[in-house]
Amino acid sequence: MKWLKDIDETFDALLTDCYQQREMEMELHINRIRFYGLMSLFLIELLIGLLNSGIDWTLIVVDLGTMAMTAVWCIVVAMWARGKVYKPWLKYVSILFDYLIILLITLEMEFLSEVGHFLHDMHNTEFELMLMSALILFNVMSAFRQGKLIIYYSTLCCLATGTLILEHSDTARAIELHEQIIILFSGLLAWSISSYITNTYTRLRHRERLLRYLPKKLVSAVETGKVDIEPGGERRNVTVLMADIRRFTSMCEEHEPEVITALLNRYFSAMSTIIFKYDGMIDKFIGDAIMAIFGTPQDEGNSAKNAIEAAKEMLSVLEELNKELIKEGLPALEIGIGIHSGDAIAGNVGSSSCMDYTVIGDTVNVAARIESKTKDLNTPLLVSKVSVEQSELNSLEKAAEVSLKGRSEPIEVFFDPVI
Repeated sequence: MKWLKDIDETFDALLTDCYQQREMEMELHINRIRFYGLMSLFLIELLIGLLNSGIDWTLIVVDLGTMAMTAVWCIVVAMWARGKVYKPWLKYVSILFDYLIILLITLEMEFLSEVGHFLHDMHNTEFELMLMSALILFNVMSAFRQGKLIIYYSTLCCLATGTLILEHSDTARAIELHEQIIILFSGLLAWSISSYITNTYTRLRHRERLLRYLPKKLVSAVETGKVDIEPGGERRNVTVLMADIRRFTSMCEEHEPEVITALLNRYFSAMSTIIFKYDGMIDKFIGDAIMAIFGTPQDEGNSAKNAIEAAKEMLSVLEELNKELIKEGLPALEIGIGIHSGDAIAGNVGSSSCMDYTVIGDTVNVAARIESKTKDLNTPLLVSKVSVEQSELNSLEKAAEVSLKGRSEPIEVFFDPVI
C-alpha cells in the first residue's frame, strides 16, 4: 500500500511530516465544507418541497434520512482526520463518498419526482446538468489534498460519475462530450492549483529556514539561483567571528532558566541583525556563543573588514542593550569577540535527513582560540594579523603575540583602542 502515501518526487523529504499534517487539516476543512454545503442543499430542497407540495412525508423521510447518513459520515471523517496517525487512504475514501452521494441524489430525485415531488415538472436533463456543476466543484477541491495521484483518482471518479448521470438522463451526445471535456479540464485546473500550493509552501518553508541564518539579499540570491548551496563543499577564503558571553555559567546559577532564555533571545536578536547588516551568515548558536561567517556562501566585498565593522557595532549596540537590561533589573552582558581569516571548506554537512551549511577548517578553531584570549588581555575584541591585513584597516593596534592551544606557533592579535 506504499502508493497510497503518494509522496511526489518534487516534495521535500524533510517536510513530509508537515505535508501530512497539512493534508489532515485540509481534510477536516473539506469535511466541514461538505457537511455545511450538503446540509444546506437538503434543507433548501426540503423547504421548497414543503412550500410547493405541503406536508409530504415521503419527501421528509427521504431528505432527513439522507441528511442523517451524511452527518454520520462527516462525523466519522472528522474523527479519522483528527487522529494522531496519518491516514493516507482517507482522502481516497472521502472522495469516493462525495461522488457516491451525488449518484444517490440523482436516484433519489428520480424516485421523488415519480411520487409527485416538486421536481416532477423539471426535465431530468436540466436537473442532472445541475449536478454536474457539483461534481466539477468536488473535483477542483481535490487540489487541496496532498499529491498528484489523488487528483488523477478524483478526476477519474468524477468522469465515471458524470458519465453515469448523463447516460441515465439520456443527454445528447454532444452535451455529454462537452461535460466530459469540462471535467477533464477541471482535473487540469486542480493539478495546477495543487502544484502552485505545494511549490509555494515548500519555497516559503525554505525561505523561512534560510532567513534564520542568512541576510535577506543573500536568501534572494539563493532563491534565484545566483548562489548555490547544494550538498558538498568548496574551499573558500572566509572570516570567522566568534562571540561569547563572559561568566555565563555563574549567570545561569543566579537566575531562573526563563530569565536566561529571554535574555539570550534579546541578545541573539540584536547581534544577528548586525551580522546580517554586514553580509555575514549565522553559522550556529553554541549555547551562549555566536559563530558567524563572512565571505560565504556569497562573497560580498571585503569579508574581513565586514566582520571587524560588525564586531565594533555589536559592542556598541550591546552597551545600549545593557542599559535597558539594568533598568529592568536584569544582569548586564559582557562579551568577547575573536576574528580570524583563512581558507576553509564551506558547504552542506550532515545526513540525508538533517543538513547544516557550515564551514570546517583550522580557521574556525583559531577564531575560537582568539576569542578565549580576550579575557586574558582584558579587551572585548581581538583580531588576528591575517584579518587585519585583509581588512586594510589602519585603526587597529597590536595587542600581543599569543600562543594558542593546539598550535605550535604564536600569532599576533590586534585590538581597537577606541573600544
